[in-house]
Amino acid sequence: MEREYKWTADREQFTTLCTALSLDPHMIFPLSMDAIYFDTADGMLRDQKVGLRLRRENAETMCCMKLRNTAQNGLHVHEEYECPADTLTEGLSKLASVGAPAALCETLAQTSLIPIAQVSFLRHPILWEHGRFSAELCFDQGHFVNNGRDAAFSEIECEFKAGDISAFEHTCTELAARFALVPELRSKLARALSL
Repeated sequence: MEREYKWTADREQFTTLCTALSLDPHMIFPLSMDAIYFDTADGMLRDQKVGLRLRRENAETMCCMKLRNTAQNGLHVHEEYECPADTLTEGLSKLASVGAPAALCETLAQTSLIPIAQVSFLRHPILWEHGRFSAELCFDQGHFVNNGRDAAFSEIECEFKAGDISAFEHTCTELAARFALVPELRSKLARALSL
């Protein structure tokens, strides 16, 4: 299960947060992200709360499937499976080997899938070693594209990597209160689709 907090925030808030956590901004190397999300024409994946995307991350392309996203107070919890793949077909043939539901991958490989949204952004990630847990803190800034419409966004994500989950959640809740971070309850896909 992937666990991450999402907060609507600007670059200044991210810099302030990094400074407070003694994180060195010189250790941040931006990643260019360009994701295309797919579904069936009748919205089968959306109905089942499944996200399927191909995302170019600098020079590498990854296929990713997310299942059963739940969100509360900015904390998003979901299953996430990903693998390197240049095409959606290649990705669907590999995802089961990293834990994605094999039957769903097989069904989708035999189904016509269409692009439903695009999300492009720059990610500024840095590793946060807390002592009781480790997490990746990111600032994402970019735009959603769907149905001929375009909307800008900026947010902070904090993804749990290892250690004490309770300490991670408690610390993130305290940070959100201390820095007046506004919880983002919707995934990037959900916001793109809302256009």
